[in-house]
Amino acid sequence: MERQQRRSLVQAALREDPFLTDRELAERLAVSVQTIRLDRLALGIPEMRARALGVAEEALGHTRLLLVREVFGEMLDIEPGQRALSRLVASREMAFHGSDRVEGHFLYAQAETLALAVAEVEPPVIPLARVRFRRGVAVGETLVCKATVIRRGPGRQVVLSVIRAGGDEVFRGKFEVLAGEG
Repeated sequence: MERQQRRSLVQAALREDPFLTDRELAERLAVSVQTIRLDRLALGIPEMRARALGVAEEALGHTRLLLVREVFGEMLDIEPGQRALSRLVASREMAFHGSDRVEGHFLYAQAETLALAVAEVEPPVIPLARVRFRRGVAVGETLVCKATVIRRGPGRQVVLSVIRAGGDEVFRGKFEVLAGEG
């Protein structure tokens, strides 16, 4: 396949589905991932995460987008009003001085900011949170937080955020998210 033809196919595929990864494009076109990356660069097409942020900006609007950008950790997936997923690698800067144990407020920040991002109330505020720390977290562990809206009411949603490290649940928080005064 000619380079120009392949690049046209890349553009067409991404117009149809902007969430396609380089690997998925490579498989579709039977070329290497590196070839797709070079084609994207030549065409000025950003990587999938940047494309996803652009789609989110259109779909969610400015206020929602600010919340998504302010998630503590790396946003992996979001379905507003339903669920969201983030990842955070515990770094040395998060540990208590002289130890390998991560301070609890970093776990809380990951869970709370994801709860704010997933809830569909404007502007979101959290007047009540019930949290439980299940075990300590060590520097270097990867923390995956899943936030799920478990109850809805007018101007109110309850979000359950669970953080896991490896196969262990390390944090669980239930956040009441209300529409604040804007």
